[in-house]
Formats: sequence, C-alpha cells, structure tokens
Amino acid sequence: MPQPARFALRPLALATSLFCLGAPTVHAAQSPSTQEAARSYRIAGGSLVSVLNSFAEQSGIFIAGHNSLAAGKTSPGLSGSYTPAAGLQQLLQGSGLQAVPQGNNSYVLEPVPANTGALELGATTISGQALGATTEDTQSYTTGSMASATGLPLSMRETPQSVTVITRQQMDDQGSTSIADTLRRAPGVSVQNYDSERWEFSSRGLPITNFQYDGVNSTYDGVYDYGTTSTDMAVYDHVEIIKGSAGLLSGSGDPSATVNLIRKKPTKDFKASVTQTFGSWDNYRTEGDISGPLTESGNVRGRFVGVYQDRQSYLDHYQNTKDIAYGILEADLTPDTLLTFGIDQQDTRSRGASWTGFPMYFSNGSRTNFSRSFNPAADWSRRDFQNQTLFASVQQQLANDWSLKVSLDRKRSQHDTLLGSASGGNPDPVSGDGMYMFMGKYKGDQVQNTLDVNLSGPFSLFGREHELIMGFMATRSKQDVPVYGSIYPPVGGSIFDWHGEYAKPDIPRSGQNDIVQRQTGAYLATRLKPTDDLSVILGTRVSNFSGTDTTDFYDPTKADNRTTYRQSGVVTPYAGIVYDLNDTWSVYTSYTQIYRPQNSKDADRKLLDPIEGDTYEAGLKAAFYDGRLNASFAAFRIEQDNVAEYVSGFETDSVYRPIAGATTKGFEAELSGEVLDGWNISAGYTYQHTRDANSGYVYSSVLQTTTPQQVVRLFSSYRLPGALQNLTVGGGVNWQSEFFGNVFQPDPNDSVNFGHTSRITQDSYYLVDVMARYRFNEHLSTTLNVKNLFDKKYYTGLGNFGTGFYGEPRSLQLATKWDF
Repeated sequence: MPQPARFALRPLALATSLFCLGAPTVHAAQSPSTQEAARSYRIAGGSLVSVLNSFAEQSGIFIAGHNSLAAGKTSPGLSGSYTPAAGLQQLLQGSGLQAVPQGNNSYVLEPVPANTGALELGATTISGQALGATTEDTQSYTTGSMASATGLPLSMRETPQSVTVITRQQMDDQGSTSIADTLRRAPGVSVQNYDSERWEFSSRGLPITNFQYDGVNSTYDGVYDYGTTSTDMAVYDHVEIIKGSAGLLSGSGDPSATVNLIRKKPTKDFKASVTQTFGSWDNYRTEGDISGPLTESGNVRGRFVGVYQDRQSYLDHYQNTKDIAYGILEADLTPDTLLTFGIDQQDTRSRGASWTGFPMYFSNGSRTNFSRSFNPAADWSRRDFQNQTLFASVQQQLANDWSLKVSLDRKRSQHDTLLGSASGGNPDPVSGDGMYMFMGKYKGDQVQNTLDVNLSGPFSLFGREHELIMGFMATRSKQDVPVYGSIYPPVGGSIFDWHGEYAKPDIPRSGQNDIVQRQTGAYLATRLKPTDDLSVILGTRVSNFSGTDTTDFYDPTKADNRTTYRQSGVVTPYAGIVYDLNDTWSVYTSYTQIYRPQNSKDADRKLLDPIEGDTYEAGLKAAFYDGRLNASFAAFRIEQDNVAEYVSGFETDSVYRPIAGATTKGFEAELSGEVLDGWNISAGYTYQHTRDANSGYVYSSVLQTTTPQQVVRLFSSYRLPGALQNLTVGGGVNWQSEFFGNVFQPDPNDSVNFGHTSRITQDSYYLVDVMARYRFNEHLSTTLNVKNLFDKKYYTGLGNFGTGFYGEPRSLQLATKWDF
C-alpha cells in the first residue's frame, strides 16, 4: 500500500515554484474520520523548520510554504495526542504563521492575516487552544499530556491507570486557593480534618502519602505535616492525581494515589495579572503574577508569583496569614539546551490553632453539641510553617528526538509549634467542668535533597516506532527534631465559658530526635507499539531504602531509642496494556507492586515491617473532540499486608500493630473536559470496599476513622452565548456516604473500666457550591463563589484522640482580577 505523500521544508525550490505563480489548487477534503485521526507525538522543541519536518514525517501530512516564513523561528515542540490540525496549531504558537488545510492531507503555511491572532485550521466542534502539558489559558478542565504515571508523556486515554486532573481553570472557577480546597472537590478523593491546621486526604479508602512537585517526590509526615496540607495553589498550573500505585517513579508509597503538583512556567509572551479576594470571616488575599521574555530574542524567560493572605475563620479567635513568593527562570542556552532554575517560598502562620477538636461525649455518656464556632485552642496556640524549595534542571535535546534531563531539588521545611487546646476529657453536662488541656511544644527542621536523571526518546524495532525512558533517582531527607514533650493540666473552669484565655506554658527541652531517610532507585519503562491499536507499557524499578530514627533524652533515667532499617534491591514491576477499539474508545489493564517502609512502631518501639502488596486495575477510556473531553471507567483491587493500625498512645508515642490481608476493591467513573463550546464539566463517582482478612473495617492510623465507601464529585461551568457571553455561571455537588470513628464514651455505671469505645457515625451528606464570573472587558473580571450554599452542618473529622471537628459553614468569596 503506498505511503501518504510527505513534504519537508528542506526542498524549498519546489515550494517556491508552487506559490510564486499564485494560490495552489484546492483538493477534495478527506473524510472526517481520516482528517481528524489523532496520534501521540513526542517532538522536541527547536527550530521551526526541523520541528515541522519531524511532524510531517510522523503524521504523514504534506506541508508547503516559503523558506522565509519559517526561517529563524522556533517552536516549543509537541508532546501528547493530537490530530494533524491541532498539532500544527500547537507547533505554530507565537510564530505568526498559520497552516491552512488544502485537502488530501496537505497544508499551506501562510502569515496570520492582519488584525487576527487566531490560527485558522478549519471548523472544529470544540473551540479553544489545542491541549498540551500546560492547562493555563486553555479554559479547559482536562489536559492533553501528562507523565506522572510512567514518566512517558501520554494523554489520559493512553495512560493505563485512572487519572484525575484539576486544571488551572477549574481551580479558578471553584475558588480553590489551597491544596485542601482543591482535593476536597477532586473526583475520588475524600478529606478529613485532624484539627484546624491538618488534613488527611484519602483515595480508594486509603490515605494519600505520595506528594510530588513537578514529578519530584517529597517526604510526607502525617503527624507533624511540615505544611504539606497547607500548600497554596497560586504557583501551580494544575494537579495530576494518579489513582492506585505509582511505585515505578516514586519507589514507595501507599496504593491510594499520587498527587503531583505541576508548577507554572514562564510564558513566551508578556502577561501579568493582579487578583484581589475578599471572603467571609475577614478573608483578604492579594495575588500578583507576571511572566514573559527577559531578552529581546526571548531566549530567557521569567515568571514571578506573589501572594499575601490574612484571614480569620468560622472558629473563634483564629487567625492565619500566608506569604508566598515564587520565581522561575528558563534560558535557551542553545536551540537544544534548556536551563530552568527557580525558588518557591511558602510561609504560613496561625494563631488560635487547635490540637485535635472538641469532646464527643459528656461525662455521663450523653453526646455533646458544641457550636461550629467553638475553638478549643488557646488564643496563643500556634503552628508556623516555612517551606522553601530550590529547583534546577537542564534538558538537552539529543539526536533522533532523544532527550536527557537532569533535575536537582532542595526542599527545606520548618515548623515551630506551641499548642494549647482544651480538648482532653469529658465535661460535666451541667457545670462544664472536668476538661483538661492538650499542651505541647514541637519544632522540626527537615531538609530533603533529590537528584533525578532520565533519558528518553523513540526507538525502532521490527519496523515500528516505540518509546523508552530510563533514569536514576536519589533522595536524602534529614529531620532535626528537638524533643520538648507534652503536658496535660486541667482547664480550671467550665468549658462552656471557654474563650481561649490560658497561661502560656514553659515546656523545657528534654532531648533530641534525628530522623534520616535515604532512597535510591533506577527505573526503566518502555511503551511498545506492536500494532497501531495496541500499546504495551512495561517497566521496572530497583530501589534501595535505609533510615535511622534516633532519640536521645537529657534525663539519664530515660532510655534512649534507636531504630534502623535497610532494604536493598527492592524490585517494583509495572505492566500496562492499552488497546484502541477505535479512534475514540480504548480498553486497558495494569498491574503494580506495592512497597512502603513505615515509621509506625509497635509496643516494643520497633518499626513495623514495610507494607507490601499488589494493585490490579482494568478499565475503559474515551477521548472526544481531540481529547478536550475525557471519560473513563475503572475497576480495581488492592491487596496489602502489614498495614498499621492504631492501638494506643499520643502522637509520636503511639503504638501500632500490623494488619494482614487488607483488601480494597471497587470501581470509579469519571468525565472531565468540555462537553460543548464553553461548557466544562468535572464529574466522578467512586465506590470502594476496604476490609481486613477477618472482614473487619480498616481504620485510619491517626484519625481512627473509616473513609466513605462512596464519593460523588460534580462541578460544571458554562459561558453563556450571545449577548450574555461575558457571563459564566457554574455549580457543583459534593456527596459522600457515611463514615464512622472510634471514640471513648464514659459510663458512670462502670466502676471498673469507666467506659468503652463507641462508634460515632457521620451520615451521608452533600454540599452545594455555586459560582458566577462576569468579564467587564478584556482586562477586568470578577468571580463570586458561594461554598456550602445550604449551610450543611457535618463532621469532617472523627476519632482523633476521641474528638470531633466540624466542616466549614457557608462562605462567600469575591475575587476581582485585572489582566494587563
């Protein structure tokens, strides 16, 4: 069968002869099925001539044009799944050129006509910019390319795992400024509170402990937190959530999900904006963002994002402030060498920060009924976080579309915590007496250094083209933790008269705790294409883990403690198969092993053995409108051993025991993207069933709660047509089934045990959010968000030290943005 005609821009004499005599003959157009066929591309940026040559060769299209049009111009390249028209649109961004379709798989390069900025590529069902790895300015709720699962740049349809992407547009529409705001509305994710500062995110019934920043793993501490769950979202382009295991790239972690936060990048053209936000409970926020070229040629580009926020809360005597500064530089050292350097500084300070919540039972065993504004924290109680990340990378384009990338990250996280919270005990139902304080001083300084080197590109085998990535990662994390301890004095009055006034304690330092964790790993993954319709992704990782946890006490009568672990040659295989049923639908299946060392200790203060297990997944995916609307259905099964279950104790002195045979099974469905022109949607339903080997519930190791078995997330926005085109309206529903926690319930009739463990249930509930945006002109717009529209009262945390925590009441937020 003859190959389609191909024309690269090198033979310019032929191109010139075609056009000097006038316009070319217009051939009959191809059938839509042929013309709109999409395929995956991985074309490095560089000169426009060479990039178009590569695209023409890979796509089988014919491009004609003048040498002078493309000479001296550059292109960002292409990564992801595109039709020929959409691919050309992406490649020609910022070039001042357009590709005009002529039929028979041929296109003509022409200058963009005066007074227009759009590239005319013919009519499409869904308007807007072609999707790539960046979501900013696409007005979309989905992405065209991502690499979080395998390291290979794949579309969501090509990735053999369930994937959720929260884009910049969706975060702006939902008024999400923090990671908790973002994840609590993400399909398949549920959120519970430890207290006023800490959250636990869960997926598929299991806690999420894998957090990445531009694909670089970050050490997560679920107790001290170090500010991870307070991350501000102003500096991020989008969030990629890979459901299930991601051991190929992370090495270790829970099989719940991996949350990868993708930072904003400098733009080739100047852009700037200032956003001023006002919200309920004196929430004031100012955000600035400026980006663009720093040299006349544009080979050096920069971006700066700054945020200052000062807010109070529905909780009495609570205040929180944020200072965010983010800067990034990109420099094209050569047409094939890209240097990136940046710094991300996020400082958060809180006063009136609680340590757990409020008691669930009175001393006589009856239920308490505190108001949502009740704050058990002392007015001086604080959690202060400082997080600074320095990151740099060099990406070198090699011959034959291969690429070498070297990345180095240094993240320093500090927390300074002095807590006082009237959360202990069970008050008398009449007098309110009987409560005691949780008081403690904690400090920590964690430094994590990470090196990642990877080489990727296409290769030919048996007459077909495939993809390969290989790499090495090394990370070292050290925590310097002065030991101060905790005290539990009586409140000294009625809890009903509590207003946060309590003397600040002097808690002396009692020792030093040093925690060092190291991990190295070499990984290899390939995407084989035995046929046009079949992709086989195979990968493996070999990892080494080691760590020490040493506590030295000043008191010579108190025994020091030292635990170590070391595991070498841990192999984590990965396998996935994707089969295209047609140009829209695919079926897939995947398998990943689970391995995660633990910091949890048993009654003898020995570390529990690593969690091990397997993850299985199979599903159906679809991509409509050139990938601007993605749909998926997945069934999954997770098998784990040595899962930590809480037994007793407080914070770092807690005692755990391992659970054997913990199994999670379930399914999830998701739809994201643009249904019609101007109509975006993000929707998901998840069902999971988690039990141990004896069919008992598996509780969260800190919160002592289950997670909801069913989660529904829905949010949609619509830009009105015609005369109302400046108005966008939207709304969403977040529903979840019941969950419950284990809480101590006093029993005055029990003279031996004085009570027993009781199970408290938070019934299923739904929250409704609405939004509206009006764009006054090309520069000015205002967005109104109303969250928890019907002011639902519900628990968002249960069981942390036997306490409860209410979710946020109805709130309003008005954000006005000026685009320069």
